[in-house]
Amino acid sequence: MGRESSSEARVLSTFLNEMDGVDSSPLDGVLCLGATNRPTVLDAALLRPGRFDKVIYVPPPDRDARRSLFSLQLAKAKCCCESIDVDYLASDVVSGKLTGAEIIGACQEALMLAMREVLENDTGGTAYAAAPLLTKQHLDQTLRGLKPLLTDSMLAEYQMFEQRHKM
Repeated sequence: MGRESSSEARVLSTFLNEMDGVDSSPLDGVLCLGATNRPTVLDAALLRPGRFDKVIYVPPPDRDARRSLFSLQLAKAKCCCESIDVDYLASDVVSGKLTGAEIIGACQEALMLAMREVLENDTGGTAYAAAPLLTKQHLDQTLRGLKPLLTDSMLAEYQMFEQRHKM
């Protein structure tokens, strides 16, 4: 982190002082865990021994994890979506570069599309009584419009960062 901002420097200094006050004994019951999607801008002082001692790269979800995420989200929807092929959704072509948050967001957006469809087609004022029918088309439409935030260069950068900081 460049120290252009005095407020950033003060926050970092306070944070480092607080971390130094935490006993690193495994018996004290305190675990400090940090996460970032911008590891290359971390101040080197954070990574010195005694602070964050271990760097662990958590990759985007693999096919099985994506399948589980889609299955969980579809189950939460509690609507008629049994006909949706979760293996198709979890395929590398459809969702291969999506993060877990993007998959969850896409499922929520697809459900919103289904709800809008129910409300738009409601002629008798009974829309609130009917559960929206989430279909493969809703998910396809949402996933087609989604541009993954992770790029190949970002993934390579994360992996290199982990290799440089392996203990």
